[in-house]
Amino acid sequence: MLTGTLSDRQPAELHLFRNYEAPESVREPRFNQNINLKPPTQPSDQLVWRAARSSGAAPTYFRPNGRFLDGGLLANNPTLDAMTEIHEYNQDLIRKGQGNKVKKLSIVVSLGTGRSPQVPVTCVDVFRPSNPWELAKTVFGAKELGKMVVDCCTDPDGRAVDRARAWCEMVGIQYFRQIEPPAGDRHHAGRGERHSAGQCPVGD
Repeated sequence: MLTGTLSDRQPAELHLFRNYEAPESVREPRFNQNINLKPPTQPSDQLVWRAARSSGAAPTYFRPNGRFLDGGLLANNPTLDAMTEIHEYNQDLIRKGQGNKVKKLSIVVSLGTGRSPQVPVTCVDVFRPSNPWELAKTVFGAKELGKMVVDCCTDPDGRAVDRARAWCEMVGIQYFRQIEPPAGDRHHAGRGERHSAGQCPVGD
């Protein structure tokens, strides 16, 4: 299972590339149906390389793959999305009278790719300028504010990890997280967070 962002609509939607049929939803759709929007491709018609290309189409680094952008825009740490998918899949099996096929989640292993350094921000003040100096200050503030918004939305650590760990603990699931240390700090591996690895079954 891989994540992608459907960017041909507003608000954008998280799309899961699966190699199995999606569980049937019993919930009301989040948005009113728009007949002008192309429905997602069925798993049987999806190619692995297209799913991988779509999942990694990070803006400014890679161009979109058709209507898909990087799944990290909406789920840069997709642990809870994976857990939701497993729960909905199991509930769908129960509704279909196939409860004997239900597989309960017992462990979550999450792999991080490193921690971003926390740096000071001098100005995020955005206002209507009245002179050239204030215009320059507003432009700089808008740039810093925009970067902050993007970083907050795509942060794979911090509260995203706290929420995943808390949800796992609440339902009795073991949760392990491993952060890869920066290249210069690899001799310190094992200090700090002492957890094991990998977001199963999502890779993004």
